[in-house]
Amino acid sequence: MTVSGDNPGCHRPLQLRAATGHLTAAVAAVEAAAAPSAALAALANLEAAVREAREWLGVDLVLIDGWSYADLGRALGISRQAASKAYADPVNTRMRRTVMGRDDAVVIVPCGTAKLTHPAPAGQMYTGSYHQACRRAAAHLGGRLIILSAHYGLLDPDTVIEPYDLRIGQPGTVTTPTLRAQARRMSIDIAGTVTVLAGRDYADLVTTVWPHATRPLDGTRGMPEQMARLTELARTPTTTVDTRPQLTRSQGVAA
Repeated sequence: MTVSGDNPGCHRPLQLRAATGHLTAAVAAVEAAAAPSAALAALANLEAAVREAREWLGVDLVLIDGWSYADLGRALGISRQAASKAYADPVNTRMRRTVMGRDDAVVIVPCGTAKLTHPAPAGQMYTGSYHQACRRAAAHLGGRLIILSAHYGLLDPDTVIEPYDLRIGQPGTVTTPTLRAQARRMSIDIAGTVTVLAGRDYADLVTTVWPHATRPLDGTRGMPEQMARLTELARTPTTTVDTRPQLTRSQGVAA
């Protein structure tokens, strides 16, 4: 990502799309707006996404690529002091999250076709037997429970959503850059242990964000074998999955 002359002390190249890939969806929403009110809302979302991407990229350049605040200042057209004031807190926060995230466990379950017909928290929206089997297995594994929605992406169970009719792989489904952005906002992108209880399409999408994710349903052939494996995982529950939207331990540390 960096080019010759950017920073002679850089350590290794960054993956630019990890910090800025979600901008594509924001730009597309602006272009697709059919009314002035929709365009204004989409532009506001784009502005927020750009601010977010700029901060993420700056933080990654300092922590991964070895940039100094003077390097950032030159790239942004501001002084070293201004860059330090703008980025010191995000850099320190990211360092704490990275260190503490090594012990964090996340378990991801898929959404489901069967849903309620009215808005509800994601943890209540999906009523099908497959989703419920995944939830029971997740309770056995323990960790922070995240639901992967084909439409909304990564969801805490308490997040209220509308019903929808969409499956992974169909036009309009959530993309990898969006998932990466969501994971970073939720402070789970640096989770040390990630388990995905889902079929191949959903699991493949998860592993584009967390290549180290464990996939217990790999090797099963069809729904009956997946349900049997989920039942086995849930046979002796030992830990209740935390279904509350939560601060990570690092977010509880005073800046």
